[in-house]
Amino acid sequence: MNRPASAGTGNASRDIDSPQLPARVRNAILDQQDASERLICWVQLAVVALFGTLYFTAPQAAPEYAEFAMVPIALGLYFAFTLARLAAIYRGRPKDWLLYLSVIADMALLFGLIWSFHIQYMQPPAFYLKAPTLLYVFIFIALRALRFEARFVIFAGVVAAIGWSILAYYSVADENGMKMITRDYVLYLTSNHVLIGAEIDKIVSILTVTAIIAVAIGRARRLLIRAIAEQAAASDLARFFSPEVAEQITTSETQLNVGEGEARDATILFCDVRGFTVYAHAVTPSELMAALADRDTFVMAGTQGYAPPTEPETRPGRAVEGIDDPVNLVVMAA
Repeated sequence: MNRPASAGTGNASRDIDSPQLPARVRNAILDQQDASERLICWVQLAVVALFGTLYFTAPQAAPEYAEFAMVPIALGLYFAFTLARLAAIYRGRPKDWLLYLSVIADMALLFGLIWSFHIQYMQPPAFYLKAPTLLYVFIFIALRALRFEARFVIFAGVVAAIGWSILAYYSVADENGMKMITRDYVLYLTSNHVLIGAEIDKIVSILTVTAIIAVAIGRARRLLIRAIAEQAAASDLARFFSPEVAEQITTSETQLNVGEGEARDATILFCDVRGFTVYAHAVTPSELMAALADRDTFVMAGTQGYAPPTEPETRPGRAVEGIDDPVNLVVMAA
């Protein structure tokens, strides 16, 4: 017979919005996502700090006659926006619109920076199509994978593909731009000419990487949900069994089947609660169960020092098993 599913786990493909998933498990998953979003913000700040350090410490590549520098402005705007988003996340759970807006802001600042290169270096628009800064787009797409939600990865990839498509179209939009289109690969690499196939390759690469990351995140998300659900189930299990028994159940290397057990020698102490019947008639059921829980906690605390119990669920007329030395049993009872 197969092992029953752990409480709270159910089908691993369920998402956190599924009504079948317990609310406490959904909250645990949301807490993990909030922590991931904070991590994304801190990584973005680190990226801005790295870019800023490289820009201000490296020798300037722009010509001396260049009057326009977009990099400091873009880095400053991105730094301010990331700080504001980080503050909003620490104040409470971020709304989806803020996360989508963050993706748009990431890509807008990146592509705005790339677009500014032809102005800064006084070149035709086709000049920025060869900028290696485009590679940063994969950093921003990969950052969204830290949240374990494929929709934000997909959204980032789609926005990046649209953004590069707009830049590519802008480079050939006017009459002079159309003259820059070529099919000569060598001419494309050694001049400001535009090779349409090369730009399509870039867009396809962005979308392909996005799809691969999204599939990986979808699989990882299902594993995350299962792990958190099973962790919650293990925590609930520890409420009714001793830590040793709960650990043995949850860390068993083989599947547990109904009817299987473990044979061992045990000395059993039978005990009862004096005046239990009278007390049970005098209190409410909830008060009675609370009193029994307190008694179980007291009894089990006394057994922990002598042997790990195999049956910690004690109640009137029930045995406390697991103490296989009669001498220890006598000492404990005393």
